[in-house]
Amino acid sequence: MRIRKAAIAGATAVAVAFSGTSIATAETTVDQNGNQIVVDDHTNQVDHPEDKGEQSLSSKINTGLNLEADQPANAVAIFGSSKDFSKVPNWAKALYGLLIAGGIGSVLGMIVGPLDNFIKYGPFSR
Repeated sequence: MRIRKAAIAGATAVAVAFSGTSIATAETTVDQNGNQIVVDDHTNQVDHPEDKGEQSLSSKINTGLNLEADQPANAVAIFGSSKDFSKVPNWAKALYGLLIAGGIGSVLGMIVGPLDNFIKYGPFSR
């Protein structure tokens, strides 16, 4: 009984996580040379800050940190055998740094977690 409830809860969580949200659409018909064509109108009714002359939060962060978001990155310059960060935009440098920091954190977690478990519950814990 517990396994069935856990399976249903897990399936529900996966369905909620991967389901998309639907938006309201309106169909209109357009007459083109005597042919009636149905056109879906997917206009979004959300006000964008850019439309009002305001900057969005991501634009403020980008200009404040000078991440050079409009520049493309060269993966060979970042991950190649000879790294050349002079040709790489700042956003790619930041993501490379986060990749290295995440890798170090993962390795430390793989070492510290079992070590902590061994100290707390191992043969010498009493």
